Amino acid sequence: MYEEKEERFTKEEIKKGVEDFLKYVGYNLLEPKYIGFALPDIHVKREEGTEKHEIIGVIKKDISEAIEGFKELAAARCVLKDKVDYALILPPVSEYFFLAFLIREEEWWFTVKDHSFMMWLVNPEREKVDCLVGWP
Repeated sequence: MYEEKEERFTKEEIKKGVEDFLKYVGYNLLEPKYIGFALPDIHVKREEGTEKHEIIGVIKKDISEAIEGFKELAAARCVLKDKVDYALILPPVSEYFFLAFLIREEEWWFTVKDHSFMMWLVNPEREKVDCLVGWP
């Protein structure tokens, strides 16, 4: 329903783009491992003095897979609770499909918000990561 016809970036390109960004802002890459039933694509950690920041993320090919990605994040959240931040990572999405997802899937929107999940759009071509939903 929300699937865009042309795939501009591969999952590997999206992963490299987000990893490059996270390294640039001071995170160390960790080897993703199963967290309960979920295997994240991205797992990073950063320490600032006594504060520790950790993010796990799952990458999906487009907005049509967003619900599946949020389910994976919810599974990980059952194990890690509030110890880390959670990000659904997508390639650039047309505004039409993004708004259609938010409006049509209203019952999911509140769950996403209640769990403090983030939604990032990654454009490797422009070396850009935008957080459209949530905050770290």
